[in-house]
Amino acid sequence: MRPAAAWKIGIGSVLMALSGLQVVAPAWLFAPPQERLFGLPPGPVVVLGLSSALFAFGAIVAGEGVCQAFGSTSLWDVVVRDPLMLLRLLACGVVAGLVLEIAAQWLGRLWYYPWWTTWFYALVLVPGFALYWLFIVESYLAAKAVLDAVARRRTVRGPVRLWPVGAAALVVFALLSIRWYAQRGFTFDVTGPTPAAPPFGYAVLAFTGVALLSNALVTAAARLYWVPFAAIVLAAAVVSVAFELPNAVHWHWAYDHFPGPVLPGGLPLTMFLAWPMQYVVFLAVPSAMLPGLAALFWQPAPAGLRSGGEVGDVESERPQQAGVGRDVDDLG
Repeated sequence: MRPAAAWKIGIGSVLMALSGLQVVAPAWLFAPPQERLFGLPPGPVVVLGLSSALFAFGAIVAGEGVCQAFGSTSLWDVVVRDPLMLLRLLACGVVAGLVLEIAAQWLGRLWYYPWWTTWFYALVLVPGFALYWLFIVESYLAAKAVLDAVARRRTVRGPVRLWPVGAAALVVFALLSIRWYAQRGFTFDVTGPTPAAPPFGYAVLAFTGVALLSNALVTAAARLYWVPFAAIVLAAAVVSVAFELPNAVHWHWAYDHFPGPVLPGGLPLTMFLAWPMQYVVFLAVPSAMLPGLAALFWQPAPAGLRSGGEVGDVESERPQQAGVGRDVDDLG
């Protein structure tokens, strides 16, 4: 392993471990009565927000180190080639985050932020999802780098398009949600639980529709390229446990209306099972926005592609695989 990669993995792991210190924060900090600043309790918000940020930055740095160790391209490699690309990546993250939040939080009522106020939510929504998207995607790319290293190389073939089916699924989701709220009324509330929510299947339908909009995702599934989907499951399993268990102590975010049993600590089992769906949303939406990301996320990297975006002897690659390398380079 390259020394730089080992350092990044080590530093990232330390940052993620430090984020767990939230569980030993003094209980009085979270107990009423709370001193509030314009309705916001600054103590819990600062401690829990800092912990989440440490975990996110740690996952980004560690994910970059894993990609570098396996000679795979990371988001950092893309940004180094073109610093302006960072703005485009963050925009992709914000759009993907809004899709997730609208479908699962605003309409699905599946989680809320008990320590926040509406004005604070509006303030942190965009930068928060930009950072959250970066760490989710880097964790996926790290898992994909590991699995690509052991998977048999596959030829990339022509795209399979099911976006009309995905669009139809999203239309059905919208109509069902409109009908449900037309009968019961809609109140925008992100800071507390609600007495009722649409069926969980509505959110699953929305996520399915978003997934089918990505031709690259559908093509990978149709061509039996299993690595991206195994990487989603692997990354979601590791990150969800490491991220959710400390949060269950003081609840920076809390869950509601998930079906099925609740595990000790108040965490719904279905929530863990649903974690891969947010990876799908965070990968599928940017794939539709930037073709180079579609190649990076859903296709095997050609043998000539190395960390840092250098392409080796492209002419020796299969034409389709060479195209993957060009698509990734086009991001810069």
